[in-house]
Amino acid sequence: MDARQRDLAKKLFDEAISAGTPDAAAWSSTQTGDQEVIQEVRRLLAQHGARATHSDALAIPSAARLADPLLQVTLDGFLIEKLIGVGGMGRVYAARSMGDAPREVAFKVLAHGLSGSVALQRFQREAEVLQRLHHPGIAAFFGSGTYDDGEGAVPWFAMEFVGGAVTLSQWCDSKRLDTRARIALVAQVSDAIGYAHRLGIVHRDLKPANILVNGCGEPKIIDFGVARCVGAESGLVALQTQTGQLVGTLQYMSPEQFEADPRKIDARADVYALGVILYELLSGTFPHDVRALPVAEAARMVCHDAPPDIRTAFPDCDGFVAAIIAQCLARSRESRYADATEVAAALSSWLRGDHALALASDEGALAPTATRSRGGPQRDASGSHRVIEERAIRRSSGWIVPVLSVVLVAAVALVATGVVTPERIIGWWKQLGGRQLNSEAPGPHAEAGASSLFEESIAVTSDPVGAAVTVDGRPIGITPCRGTVAWRPDSISATVVVTMDGFKRETVVVAAAPRGGRTAALSVAVRLVPASNSTPP
Repeated sequence: MDARQRDLAKKLFDEAISAGTPDAAAWSSTQTGDQEVIQEVRRLLAQHGARATHSDALAIPSAARLADPLLQVTLDGFLIEKLIGVGGMGRVYAARSMGDAPREVAFKVLAHGLSGSVALQRFQREAEVLQRLHHPGIAAFFGSGTYDDGEGAVPWFAMEFVGGAVTLSQWCDSKRLDTRARIALVAQVSDAIGYAHRLGIVHRDLKPANILVNGCGEPKIIDFGVARCVGAESGLVALQTQTGQLVGTLQYMSPEQFEADPRKIDARADVYALGVILYELLSGTFPHDVRALPVAEAARMVCHDAPPDIRTAFPDCDGFVAAIIAQCLARSRESRYADATEVAAALSSWLRGDHALALASDEGALAPTATRSRGGPQRDASGSHRVIEERAIRRSSGWIVPVLSVVLVAAVALVATGVVTPERIIGWWKQLGGRQLNSEAPGPHAEAGASSLFEESIAVTSDPVGAAVTVDGRPIGITPCRGTVAWRPDSISATVVVTMDGFKRETVVVAAAPRGGRTAALSVAVRLVPASNSTPP
């Protein structure tokens, strides 16, 4: 067969499939007398999965006998109307339910030759998972079964047809959505995946291509074919995945997925994928671009290189959003959000404008920790009232006990040997306490009896920088800056006020150091809101 014959066969095949032509085998013979071309059309049809002939029992006019035997056929109450997609796993048709409440559905059929394979397991798994999930952000399930194509049973299932659907990335780009709208979409996706997580189901292949957006702008998650159940809550039998078998799409796979140990895969793998998706939608690039790399090199990069701060690729990214992404992309599972519900809560908090930042991460990233103070106790993520205390304000004080022990032993030894008297030591202590108090609170009203004032270092940053900072009314500098907080024995909290011309004043209340000290340096970071806005953009 020469190039001209091959081109003609391809042309006839395309027309037979896309235009609803008559029975391709018979129809192609009316278009050409070249038997080689006709045989090539038959070969292409077989490769496509459509049969060259079909039974006359189909109640279709002879002029409309289609190359695909399922078109215009009714299976278990679904009328198959047209072919809308072909892939390695099979075909997808637009169909319509024939019940009292007709609805348009996507009718998925497994490809020929895949029965008994891993593809069959994944096909059946997707049907099982969708049947279990009932959430507006996840494509709904309407039924499943098999039909006999003359060569054996072929499985199918019907799911929600997402009208006017495009992928998440295509929707954001075609609509030219701003940052806030993109984050709102990912928050909806996170809420839907969080619902699956609560049922013990991990998607394992989250990516923009598996998130469709309908004509109303509503995201729908699809393709649960490689989903994994991680608990009895799922109600599903585990899909067996062998150790060493990679599951997912490299660009969105978490470090533990590259390790290919299914026992390590839980909801936090999806959390990582959400971080990559958010990074991609906002910056137009990836934290680790492994698309052109061999698997081994991609694994090395994702598992050993810390992902860059998104602000290196998208400088205008809000600091709180950057913190959320950083926590999603943490290489250690323990440092990520526990599941997608927490991601949704953090993104929703930012969208509402209720947020503050604290510097607290194993890898040095900003991590969101508390709502902005509005002059009183606030609710944390669990809904309980508390005074705002930044997550990273507990500093290690393991030195206190050994130092005091040495001082006490020395004092006892001096008294025992008669070098000093107990009264002299007490006098020294009172003088030292008086000097500390007077250095912080000079003037005639200083408390003469206060002898245990404790100074603690505090770091304050703001976005934008250059804001004036006071701690309990005492100026400590211009952001970024470092100063001190003076704690007395009866101190409960300190008030940090950050002000800048053209921006609203921000107030953060930090709790006094607990007895024994803190476990991390005291630090506060705030995002200033323009005075003309009621909420952050």
